[in-house]
Amino acid sequence: MEAIVFLLSRIGVLVVLWFFIWMTLRALRADANAASGLRPVRAVPVAQGRGRPFQRSQTPHQLLVTAGPLAGSRMNLDNQREITIGRADDSAFVLNDDYASSHHARLLPRGGEWFLEDLDSRNGTFLNGQRVEQPEKLQPGMEIRIGRTTLRLQP
Repeated sequence: MEAIVFLLSRIGVLVVLWFFIWMTLRALRADANAASGLRPVRAVPVAQGRGRPFQRSQTPHQLLVTAGPLAGSRMNLDNQREITIGRADDSAFVLNDDYASSHHARLLPRGGEWFLEDLDSRNGTFLNGQRVEQPEKLQPGMEIRIGRTTLRLQP
């Protein structure tokens, strides 16, 4: 009888131990998601319209700093080649942001369109709240977040 009680108590201790490990991992994952700034995005169905779709310029022409140390600064994108964004002095767009890498991200013109690419930055580059993992096509109204700095693309 003692052997059965001892076995059941060992199993009970293991179950409680694994429960605490599971709860710890769950809390760590929740903290990591909250710290990264990622939010779940819900897909919205698009209504079927009739007629010709509204046409507007899909190419951004200006980069505006809306939040961060350089709020209000602008950069004209017309006649620009590759634009490097970061803290380094050789960047085309220098940020005074402690959370930005020296060479954090770059904007690339390809075929009349602009693309955003993260340069393996430590804190990541976010486009409309989503982390940039590969070059992403940019359109007016999109927001780029680098550290504490938020940039908006203007038509």
